[in-house]
Amino acid sequence: MFQFIYPYLKPILKKLIFSIKKFLFLDKLNNYEIKGNIDKFSYFKFTKRTQLKVPFSNGRSIRGCSFKKNILKDPIYKIIYQISQNIPFGEIRHDFSEILKIEKTLSARDIVGLKNNEKLDKYPAWSYVLPWEDSNIENQFKNYKKLQKIKREEKSIEYDYKNNFLNSNDLYSPEMVESQILQSMKLFEKISKLGFIYKLGLPSFFILINNKKWRWYVCQGNHRSYTLHILKQKFLRGTIESIIDRKDSPLWPNVRNGLYDCKDAEKIFDCFFEGNGPIGPCI
Repeated sequence: MFQFIYPYLKPILKKLIFSIKKFLFLDKLNNYEIKGNIDKFSYFKFTKRTQLKVPFSNGRSIRGCSFKKNILKDPIYKIIYQISQNIPFGEIRHDFSEILKIEKTLSARDIVGLKNNEKLDKYPAWSYVLPWEDSNIENQFKNYKKLQKIKREEKSIEYDYKNNFLNSNDLYSPEMVESQILQSMKLFEKISKLGFIYKLGLPSFFILINNKKWRWYVCQGNHRSYTLHILKQKFLRGTIESIIDRKDSPLWPNVRNGLYDCKDAEKIFDCFFEGNGPIGPCI
């Protein structure tokens, strides 16, 4: 019976947990934590599916680039930055097209920088999965194109632009390039004028833990997160998607299934943690 009532109880439980965190002053980071350190109460604040305000100085893009030191290496962030600098559409399109032209030739092995991983070499870059993700690479390979078509159409409706990618089967087509740029332009314009309307939905992020240090990286809402950073926001308010602890690497789904070994999985984790990306495709 519980399985039938749980969907109705879930939002109530989330609100209850967040209210308890707020009552106990566990909904905000202290100065020690803001600097990337963990104290005895941090794990209570890092509760899955609850809200937290995190500093961009401790953040990483969805491709593991540090907001503090090398964020312009993330191609999607670069698009939004170019938009903010009033770079002509044609120049942005050319730059992004050149990046995708190279990415199209890469395998999943290439995109994560693991030259000895023969299993990943069988798959294109766009089908990659990270070691700690629940996603299976074979399912990603079979379903991702269809999901991207749906996503591009949803974004075109949300941000009111024409989606020519709907009629394309090539993830690296000119239509995909234009769709990504148009979405970024419309979003940047909207947030610049109206600010970010949190009640319409929060970005989400993963918490990365290594001993007594922590970082975070974007999960959902990467365009919104990048826009807020470019608009000089120092913090991002979002929802914790999950907590990834380096010491748990043997238990990560794509380590247990043999896609990665522990050494390579931890190498990718360290790259994200240190913000030395980009790791992963643009598409």
